[in-house]
Amino acid sequence: MTGAMHMVAVEQPRSLHHWEATLTAEAAAASTARRMVGSVLREWGWENDRASDLVLIASELVTNVVRHASRSRGSIGLHLQETGGDCRIEVLDCRPDLPLPETPVARGECGRGLLLVRELADGTGVVTTATTKNVWARVLLAAGDAPRRTP
Repeated sequence: MTGAMHMVAVEQPRSLHHWEATLTAEAAAASTARRMVGSVLREWGWENDRASDLVLIASELVTNVVRHASRSRGSIGLHLQETGGDCRIEVLDCRPDLPLPETPVARGECGRGLLLVRELADGTGVVTTATTKNVWARVLLAAGDAPRRTP
């Protein structure tokens, strides 16, 4: 009996990174989120424009919670998960209702946050329960921009 040789390609497991924090819904939360997310992404080897996009997305999503969804300095959950150049950021708050979309004023500063998030992200969404809302955005690295991994 002759045996046929079968080759099976085995994909190398990709490392999964996960990070989370809880912020207080106050004015300083957005700058805290920017600083923390930027630091975590640098640790994970994300040092490019897409990392800057994720930092800005974090800031905009946290700002929305502080302005529209927080109940007297409630808490904001902030989560990052990354594997192989695919990063998902999630911002959780204690209000399940969705804010009504604002129409941006020509020279105003309000009403552009979620538009900006949708423009920068490769995907966005919202998951609600009876008591919470989870707004997420996904950012993918370009093929040549794989995260720099340190051993």
